[in-house]
Amino acid sequence: MLCIPQAGAQAPSYPLKTITVLVGIGAGSNTDVLARIAAKRLSERLKQPVLVENRPGAGGTIAAATVAGAPADGYTLLWASSSIPLFPHMYQNLKFDPIKDLIGVGGVAEGGLVMLTRPNAPWKSLVDLIAYGKSKPKGAITYASAGIGSNAYLFSELFAQSAGLEFIHVPYKGSSAALTDVMAGQVDFVFDGPSTAIPQVKSGRVSAIAFSTKKRSTFMPNVPTMNEAGAKGFAQRTWLGFFAPVGTPKAVVQRLSDEIQGFVVEESFRNDLAVAAHEPMRMSSTDFSAMVSRESEEWAVRLKTIKLE
Repeated sequence: MLCIPQAGAQAPSYPLKTITVLVGIGAGSNTDVLARIAAKRLSERLKQPVLVENRPGAGGTIAAATVAGAPADGYTLLWASSSIPLFPHMYQNLKFDPIKDLIGVGGVAEGGLVMLTRPNAPWKSLVDLIAYGKSKPKGAITYASAGIGSNAYLFSELFAQSAGLEFIHVPYKGSSAALTDVMAGQVDFVFDGPSTAIPQVKSGRVSAIAFSTKKRSTFMPNVPTMNEAGAKGFAQRTWLGFFAPVGTPKAVVQRLSDEIQGFVVEESFRNDLAVAAHEPMRMSSTDFSAMVSRESEEWAVRLKTIKLE
């Protein structure tokens, strides 16, 4: 018998099929690990597969551009970090605007970076390092990073400004190579994630002298913040969350936002994040989008005083 839909009948609710989450960095990275933890939780709540697909390259802009140009139906999402607000100010030839072409669906996790140096360095604290730098010619201290525009690079340059110093930047293809050379004494310091730093600190191969965030890290509570250690006013964090193409139906964005906020507060999710030394960051789509726009405006000012080439 032919069934004729009744007037006013509602369309099937989202989602009806697999959701793909693009990640702009390679598999196995901290960002990738966190993406898979969050995608699993989102899949459980939506009762549909949520698959993570790595699209590394160009500092994460390839994945972001792909999602910005994808159908605005909620089936292609982006997992991105606190580097997103910097894109418009760092890359002149972007074919999309992450602030205008993407909408923040929800915040998920936040963390920071720890400043590491070799144990036999001529300084034992941040104050000592600053004093050493001021007693030597400009550029006497070197720092490592995964390249210009990386968090390690930006944090190091902001620290240099706050301390009134000038460092020599030594770029690497990845953070692991950078940390290796710090341990070997080839470079003086590096900002690195606590999940990779903690084992090296415990083994005595590096010393942790300060943490980047406003408050001390729960994963390295004995390490003072940069502000406490002598870089007055310094406070930088990292974060991660989901984005969707602008134009995605409000009902879809709201469903995603609600489900993300739902799993972020679960104690078991906090335990999952601890593996990657991150804390939950519960933030609705509206608040998350507003934060991204605000941080983009702030970085536009900061980056005018930082070399990006």
